[in-house]
Amino acid sequence: MDNSSRGARKRAWIRAGQAGLLCAGLALGVALPTDGALAENAVPTYQPWTGTTQGKATQKLIADLKAKIAQAEMDQAASPDFLADLKKALADYEAATMVSQAQPFLDTFSDGEFATNPAWKVTAGSWQVDKSGSNRGLVSKIRQQANLNSLLGNLLNPQGTQTQANAQYAAIYTKAKLPGFFAASTKFTSKDRYGGLQMSLYQGASAQNQYRLAYQPGNNQGLVLQKVTASGATTLGAYNGALNLEDGNAHQLSWSRDSAGKMIVQLDGQTAISASDTSLGGDFDGILLTNVGGSYWLREVSVKPLQ
Repeated sequence: MDNSSRGARKRAWIRAGQAGLLCAGLALGVALPTDGALAENAVPTYQPWTGTTQGKATQKLIADLKAKIAQAEMDQAASPDFLADLKKALADYEAATMVSQAQPFLDTFSDGEFATNPAWKVTAGSWQVDKSGSNRGLVSKIRQQANLNSLLGNLLNPQGTQTQANAQYAAIYTKAKLPGFFAASTKFTSKDRYGGLQMSLYQGASAQNQYRLAYQPGNNQGLVLQKVTASGATTLGAYNGALNLEDGNAHQLSWSRDSAGKMIVQLDGQTAISASDTSLGGDFDGILLTNVGGSYWLREVSVKPLQ
């Protein structure tokens, strides 16, 4: 076989390889760069995928496409720029799929219970829902204080039998797939000027990683924003001043985190803390509420993707 024949066969094989990769990319629903000749001559081999993005078939398709890209790179069967664009499109698709698994969360406790829709689980102390009077919502009352930094991880496991009289803290959590870049808020009423209320977004089966926002009545740092890991709690920012929210009114704590890790905490619409941290990546697995001393009525807890 002469060189011209071998060259013609090689060019035909390369075009076929490019067409196959392109069709696989289109099956994922991603936009890929093409040239005019390839778009004109390619014959579709695969049909567009219409199943769930979380199914096993999609996972297999992604794995197969990665393998074909790797083989094409090894055999130099396609343009390096084309393969780079295809890999980037695949990475963007996987990232978008991961984000889409997170869902907005809202509970106003207006149904009078917390065991279902959504399901909260008590691991320490006593919690109940109060639907009457000016103070209403998810209620927790603790008379003894616990040190803020002593409550690290493992709060999703029951703490054994504790009576309301001897409980040192109260904890309740709900599992929910929550976005890594979020806008969270809670509306609550506080009665006692001691102890504290903590709201955490956690990762892991034992809440080993958390971003935690704490209200501390009677403290010269009225609000504290922390990162909690197995190695301890790190303060990311604080409101340096006492806060007096024990006035019988409901107050709203709002808390956001953007894609650059910038976090803003607002109290009743006024910025109280600005901080930044990028060390906890990915989605969060749930919400943890902890009462370390005081009486609190939570009227609303919400988390949604940051717009």
